[in-house]
Amino acid sequence: QWCKEIKVGTWQSGEGTVMFEPDIFSWTTQREVPDVGFVTLKMRTSSIHSAIFDKQSCVLMIHGMVEVPMDKLDRWYDPFSSPGSPKGYLCLKFQNYAEFTEVVKAVPRLKARVTFQNGTLPVVKQWCKE
Repeated sequence: QWCKEIKVGTWQSGEGTVMFEPDIFSWTTQREVPDVGFVTLKMRTSSIHSAIFDKQSCVLMIHGMVEVPMDKLDRWYDPFSSPGSPKGYLCLKFQNYAEFTEVVKAVPRLKARVTFQNGTLPVVKQWCKE
């Protein structure tokens, strides 16, 4: 599925295609990771603690464990940060609601964990302004 923006913690990795499978999400960065280059990042769906979809902005925020080169991204991404901290989320911006529903159909664990908001999340508001 194409995502208009992919953000790992507070690091924007740009737009790209994310492969959503029942057990894992994966994508290759469109921007270089500082001191690493282009990398393939993964999130195992078993690591998803929670997910919030903002209907107004079409942003999905997933709190889980992204497999990243931690020593290179630790200033942007911390999966153990307090809930609500932008450093602990994988954010995916979809082009529309229909694209998001296709992903939820394909990933049962995500469907079980997602809640919905309508433009009320401070993290989403901050991200959409950037």
